[in-house]
Amino acid sequence: MRVAWIGTGLMGEPMARRVLEAGHQVTVFNRTAARTADLASRGAEVADSVAAAVAGSEVVVTMLPYPADVERVYTEVFEHAGADLVAVDCSTSSPALARDLAGRGAARGVAVLDAPVSGGPAGAQAGTLSVMVGGDATALERIGPVLAAVAGTVVYHGGPGAGQLAKLVNQTLVAGVTLAACEAYALAEHGGLDIEKVLASVRPGVAGSPLLDFLWGKLRAGDLEPGFKLDHFIKDLTLAGEAGGGLELSGLANVIEVAERVRAVHGGDRGTQALIKAAE
Repeated sequence: MRVAWIGTGLMGEPMARRVLEAGHQVTVFNRTAARTADLASRGAEVADSVAAAVAGSEVVVTMLPYPADVERVYTEVFEHAGADLVAVDCSTSSPALARDLAGRGAARGVAVLDAPVSGGPAGAQAGTLSVMVGGDATALERIGPVLAAVAGTVVYHGGPGAGQLAKLVNQTLVAGVTLAACEAYALAEHGGLDIEKVLASVRPGVAGSPLLDFLWGKLRAGDLEPGFKLDHFIKDLTLAGEAGGGLELSGLANVIEVAERVRAVHGGDRGTQALIKAAE
């Protein structure tokens, strides 16, 4: 398929590479042009604007940092979309915005799917991401070959916005596990335990998870570089709180407060494992 890929950051770049390697014709656009160099060396065409990327495409995939970026890009996509285009937003964004974009797209003959992903950069590189989809089921079937290049699991959750809401459920779980893992590591280290032995004890039990392995590996190495930036973590959790409406999500609120304190000292470009700094 002819795919326009907009956004080639930590997640977007390896995802676009998987789509390219699967044999699709890929045109990429990123505001920081240097982030497209590797894809260009692998055969992707590089566009100098959203309009140029979208022209002639059957599918547009976006992977963008913030809802404001999503809204800005889709305004351009709608202006330049051809007939029967399917647009797939893999960003983590607002369910309300996803519903709005689906309505605006339908008025122009563009099917817009919200299809956020989970699995991190490692999952993007391996093509094993979990994709949570909302929107038109027929459009999802049409772009199946594109998602197959990046996904181990694709689940359809319902109408527009349902995929984004499912992702915010995921991020609420990630929030609790991330803070708990960092605090547990700090407790083990403070008590003088051998971190490897502790991990060997807890991994086989109910507390074990791939996220625990990732976070403790980073902490053991003293590595605060992001698999997932604090800035984006806080954005996602704030969106989850907003989606919760009148629910009292006290655990989520606590993680946001801790993350904001850590960001104020260590910066938003640090990885989520930097939450250990609050315990220290």
